[in-house]
Amino acid sequence: MKKKLLAVLLAVMSVFLLVGCSSKDDLSGKWYRVSKYDGSTELILEINNNSGTIDVDGVTYSITNIDTDKKQITVNAGSDYTVPYSYDEDGELTITEDSLYGSSYKVTCYKEDSEALKEAIEDAKDDD
Repeated sequence: MKKKLLAVLLAVMSVFLLVGCSSKDDLSGKWYRVSKYDGSTELILEINNNSGTIDVDGVTYSITNIDTDKKQITVNAGSDYTVPYSYDEDGELTITEDSLYGSSYKVTCYKEDSEALKEAIEDAKDDD
């Protein structure tokens, strides 16, 4: 009986350890920009683990690396550019695009099916 109880406790602790060690900053998934005028969405990021694609003004570039410690995405647009980002666990990602075109503006995108995306769509529709 004690061995079974110990085995169950170890199994439960292992699950908590695995969940706790999983990456909180895993950006994998589809990310959308929300139009502030009508709440429509546009897919601008697709991330799978440490790579993916980013759409900038209708042109798709490869993401070659995501450094979650430094909060930087490396984009290959002829040569590699490092783009800083900030991430909110509610599903909001802000990318500073000053590295790509020499201008400094921020793009906020929202993870597919996140509460942040739903709220951004509702906020845009409420502003009409």
